[in-house]
Amino acid sequence: MTEKEILDICSQPERLIEHIKQRLAKHQPKTFRFDEKVKGVPAAVLFPLFFKDQQPYLLFTKRTDKVEHHKNQISLPGGRQDPQDRDLLQTALRETQEEIGVDPSHIEILGQTDHFLTNTHYLVTPFVGVMPYPYDFKISDDEIDYLIEAPLLHLLDERHFKTRLVIKDGVRWQLHYYHFNGEEIWGVTGFLLSNFFSIVFDLPRNVCCK
Repeated sequence: MTEKEILDICSQPERLIEHIKQRLAKHQPKTFRFDEKVKGVPAAVLFPLFFKDQQPYLLFTKRTDKVEHHKNQISLPGGRQDPQDRDLLQTALRETQEEIGVDPSHIEILGQTDHFLTNTHYLVTPFVGVMPYPYDFKISDDEIDYLIEAPLLHLLDERHFKTRLVIKDGVRWQLHYYHFNGEEIWGVTGFLLSNFFSIVFDLPRNVCCK
């Protein structure tokens, strides 16, 4: 998509929602693995999309230093699948409610993106959902330090995006970094965001790990 096409779509909430729905409906989810022998623990996250002053935003969480993994990093609401979850979508919605207090009935699911095996051996399935705003968030103090409301157009702007190739345990990772308001979105969340943009807006930001 051209920059003008992206700007036009993002300026019209209903059109953007329909565009995301259509792109995700046509997409056949793939699985990105750095090790084919590792099955991974099932987990799910949610991309919470909302509109403020008719402009699209994504909601992220800043994790506390009390969580087991990815301490003090920016992430998406989500976590490991529990035995009582009927599917991974319920996992994403349950974790979102537990972490930031958004009722699942207030979220319209638009679809899912690609699965990703993390270096902590979680197989993450991301979902995209639109929610109302403003919202009376109820943050889990043990898990979440604060919320970050990032304009979608800021994240799509190449000036706020960079990559870096690193090698960890013999695996080559192309890490993706997004900068917003002094914050750095990277790691799993950076990859998932790039993957979302590649599917929905044709941006060539996909990851490589091998």
